[in-house]
Amino acid sequence: MAVYSLPRDAYELLVEALGEKQKAETFARALERSIQAIDERADAAIVEKKGQIKVELREELRQELVTRELFEGRMNVIEERFNRVDERFNMVDEKFKSLEKEMNERFTSLNYKLNIFVAIALLALTLANPTFAALVSGLFR
Repeated sequence: MAVYSLPRDAYELLVEALGEKQKAETFARALERSIQAIDERADAAIVEKKGQIKVELREELRQELVTRELFEGRMNVIEERFNRVDERFNMVDEKFKSLEKEMNERFTSLNYKLNIFVAIALLALTLANPTFAALVSGLFR
């Protein structure tokens, strides 16, 4: 709490205007106390207004900005969705792996059958060839 004192020039004007130093001294002290009281009330009003502005600002920010709880809640929802999507991708990946295994088995079986077909076709063409038939009949006669 600062004590306010009247400037020397103002004090001398009071002495001159009132005519007596004692009256000027009394009036100057009254002015100083009045100014100090006004200053104290102004400080109190500023502190009170500051508190009100803080509360109002906090409320406005709560309405305008996302709170930590709301943000974390929304992030949890997003994380759950990503987990579900990840699970679905894992399921699809497993299905593709099983299909890949099945397709590999089918291709292996088809390759084996195709090899047998080629062997039978070559054998059939060889036996059906008139030159080969003549050679065989010439060997066994």
